[in-house]
Amino acid sequence: MIVGITLFQSALVAPAINKLINVEDASVFLRYIWPKFFIIIAIISLASFIILIINSNQNLFKYISFISFVLMLVCYLITPMINEAKDSLNDQLWTVLHLLTIILTFITLIINTLTIIYWKSSS
Repeated sequence: MIVGITLFQSALVAPAINKLINVEDASVFLRYIWPKFFIIIAIISLASFIILIINSNQNLFKYISFISFVLMLVCYLITPMINEAKDSLNDQLWTVLHLLTIILTFITLIINTLTIIYWKSSS
């Protein structure tokens, strides 16, 4: 689920919005949708972690779920700072924080993709 949501949001939704909607409206919509994206993945990751704690002895996947939760929580928590940096025209801070969310989201995508690839072989 996490891989699918991430690919859909990052590869289809965000680029389409930036191409199809004017900058002002796109900004409003993206500020609405991205925090929800981060929190949904954080909740799925936390649920996965809890289920693995209860039902599995596969520690690697427990760690991956927990790391995924933490990374998305960080993205969610810094989103207001990103918005504030943009509003105050602090482009340098905005760039750093925005890049951080991209990197953390990419790491989340990679580790969850690895979970899909290696889950069967380790079961």
